[in-house]
Amino acid sequence: MNRVLVFNFFGGVIERGIPLYAQNLTECMRRVGMEPVELRCPTWLRRLPRPVRNFAFVIFEQIVAPVVRVVRGCSLTVYPYNSVGIVDSLLGRSVLVVHDFISNRRHNVAARYICVTQTLYRALGGPICAASTHTLTHLRRLPAFKRCSLALWANPFYSFEAALAGRASAAPREAGGRLRVLLCSGMGRYKDYSGALRLFLHSPALRDAELRVLGFGDDAPLALRRVQRLPPDVRGRITVLGRLSLKELIAEYASSDIVWVHSQKEGFGRCIVEGRLAGRPVVATDIGAFRTFAPLGVHLYRDDREESFDAAVASALERDPAFRYCTVEYHAPLEAAVTEVVEAYSRA
Repeated sequence: MNRVLVFNFFGGVIERGIPLYAQNLTECMRRVGMEPVELRCPTWLRRLPRPVRNFAFVIFEQIVAPVVRVVRGCSLTVYPYNSVGIVDSLLGRSVLVVHDFISNRRHNVAARYICVTQTLYRALGGPICAASTHTLTHLRRLPAFKRCSLALWANPFYSFEAALAGRASAAPREAGGRLRVLLCSGMGRYKDYSGALRLFLHSPALRDAELRVLGFGDDAPLALRRVQRLPPDVRGRITVLGRLSLKELIAEYASSDIVWVHSQKEGFGRCIVEGRLAGRPVVATDIGAFRTFAPLGVHLYRDDREESFDAAVASALERDPAFRYCTVEYHAPLEAAVTEVVEAYSRA
């Protein structure tokens, strides 16, 4: 049995994003007969300020993870945060997961750290797994990654699927009732939260709609400040949600008439799949990562054209195509790819 260390430092600190991906990846490994060991941030460290935790992330990734791998008898360490441990890279005992290249373009310490570790890893020709087909396409086009073996470890939905099982379908909206829209947004320039609020403010299709905003978690007060700048009749229809449990998250999806995913750049688009899993129509910006979800019946719009947005909303309300999630089509290829990569590099 292969024992694999999964470096999930922010597991338990952040509920969504990469920590959720890493958590689901460990479930994938269990299902194929591996023994995953998840390395997380210590509980006492989670209460410290964010800059301290970020510094600790680097120490744990570069020093603690290689030591834990040896002590626990793990054949490999999976680094799913776009950066990678240098020691394990030199020893050929690492697998790097790349979610997107958004962070690489930023001009801050974190971006430089990611670029430095990735540069060394590329030079060594280590295995790289993309978390989406969109990112995998970019990796294959970039000459810098030619020496690396590439594979697709697509975002898994084991925990969401399990929580959704057995849940009754949402009741249809009553005739004449207020339209309920769930906006999936978050911190960061590319989420374009301000742009989404402008669309909501000026959209005839959502003139009387109720908007519930998901994705800010503990930063919900910051999102609420922008809502307070809107006219009273508009801000009275907007609710910014805080941190939610998985059960609460599914309830929000299920009770919405439309799931709205607005972003200017993404590596994947987890909320799109979750919205469809919950049986809701989804409207989303027409960007590369989101176009891959066309088979799911996603209604796309140009984020700089209000008429395009209104047309997507109208289309979603009038004709939402049936969608059935199939584990065989999605999770089975992931399990096969994880098995292939881990077995190949555990023997190396």
